[in-house]
Parts: sequence; C-alpha cells; structure tokens
Amino acid sequence: MTTAQPANLRDRQTATTRAEILDVAFEMLTRHPNDAFSHEAIAKKAGMGARTVYRHFPSRAELLQALWERLRGTTGIRFPSDEEEVAPFIRDVFQQFEDHQTLVRAVLNSSVGTEVRKTGAARGRADLTKSLAKILEGLPPRRQAQMVAVFLTVYSGNFWQTLRDRGGLSGPDAQEAAAWAVEALLAAARTESKSKTRSKENL
Repeated sequence: MTTAQPANLRDRQTATTRAEILDVAFEMLTRHPNDAFSHEAIAKKAGMGARTVYRHFPSRAELLQALWERLRGTTGIRFPSDEEEVAPFIRDVFQQFEDHQTLVRAVLNSSVGTEVRKTGAARGRADLTKSLAKILEGLPPRRQAQMVAVFLTVYSGNFWQTLRDRGGLSGPDAQEAAAWAVEALLAAARTESKSKTRSKENL
C-alpha cells in the first residue's frame, strides 16, 4: 500500500477546496442572482471561513476570472471553427450569455472584465481568422483585420449586453438581431471577396 507524499496530498486538498468555492460561487450567481455575493457570503454558504476563500481568491477580480473560465468550460462557449458555423452558432453563444447573464454581467462590468476581454479577443481573432479564411483570402491585410474585428465584436458578451440594455431587446430578440447582423456581414464580406478575386483575375 502506497502513501501519498504530503506535498501531493496538500495539492489535492487545495484543488478540492478551490473547486468547492467555485461550485458554491457559481451556484450563487446562476441560481440565486439576487442574493448577496461576496467572499463572506460564499464562505457562509460553503461552511468554511472567509479567510479560506480569500486565501484561494485574494480579490473579487480573481474570483470572477476563475468563474468565467468555469463558465466557458461548463457551457462549451467557443468561437466558430469554420465558415458554416459562423451564422448559426451566434444563437448558441447568445443563449449561453442569457442563461448565465448574472455571471456574464458581473464579469463584463468589473475590473477583471478588461483582462477577460483581452484574453478572449486574442483567441477569438485567431479562431475567426481561421473560420473566415476563404472569405479573407485575397483581401488586403488591413481589410482582413477589419472584418475579423467586426465579427469578433458581434460575438462578444459586450455586444449581447448592448443589445439587451441599450437596444432594449429581449433575450430571443437579441439572438435574432445578432444572427441577422452576422448573416448580413457574411453576405457583404463574400461579395467583396468575390469582387476582389474577379478584379485580380482580370489583370
């Protein structure tokens, strides 16, 4: 019978406690959005001391960042992997924003929101550049960057929040508006791409 090394046991205990904190925090935000949300509230709900929560997540920003990563992992939120997914997939993404809007809004409107957007944007630009490769081919680099940036904006939590709050749309209407925008953008991008290709062929 083997005995685990103390360091490994400690690491497992740390991982277990961290996961428990995130489980409780995630449940509080998604199932009880109107309840008080703080390190102290999470500790009380989890049956542990507030110091334990602070030890694992020293700041609210770090806690929200971890919760956002948990949300992405749980829901499978991602960017489209090919051109055929670009239009229909926006509805799925916006539905996830809607289903977890308390957490989404908390992250977007907090200090950690800037870092979350920065991290997600880098990944999003790479994924969208790949999925839009056929459309982007032949266009000048500057135009390619502009197109990717616009699609990335539509696919963002910020755009969802803008449609819901400033646009005054319901969740389903925000989904449809985003889908319409993506389809219109795709049509315009394809037209421009074909025009550029024909111009080059005629040279």
